[in-house]
Amino acid sequence: MGILKCGNIDFNAANQIQVLQAKIQLILDDPKNYYPLEHTKRYYFSTPASLPTESGWYIIFNDTSPIYVGKAEDLNKRMNTENGSRDQYANPQRSSDVERNFIKKYAELGLICPLRVCIITESCLGIQPFTDLDRSNMEKHLNIWRGYFRYKQ
Repeated sequence: MGILKCGNIDFNAANQIQVLQAKIQLILDDPKNYYPLEHTKRYYFSTPASLPTESGWYIIFNDTSPIYVGKAEDLNKRMNTENGSRDQYANPQRSSDVERNFIKKYAELGLICPLRVCIITESCLGIQPFTDLDRSNMEKHLNIWRGYFRYKQ
């Protein structure tokens, strides 16, 4: 039987996953963790208010459907600064477009809207310290389970 590589969060233990799922759901149930999300013509995201400057994850929504999960060392920089959220979209030498660029283009075309984002900070989960492996595993976990959670309208 295979075992997932883990840091301080054991993603191989069902009881730890159940506790983690409950903590995540509490965060998702709190409307203060949701922000309207826009992009500018220069193709970067922005929210009307500053986000926490700590590490964590963000879930981008098309109205009420979660469409993207990402991680950030600084949530505010990732979602509210041109350098943090441009994704090299303005770079004509880029070799590919990441999913976030598709989201920005489809929002510009009016195909997906309104956009909003939910943030989950490391400190809200009460697990310390997070390793880089934990952060990556958590992003994968949130992405896989994004259809399972209940989200605030």
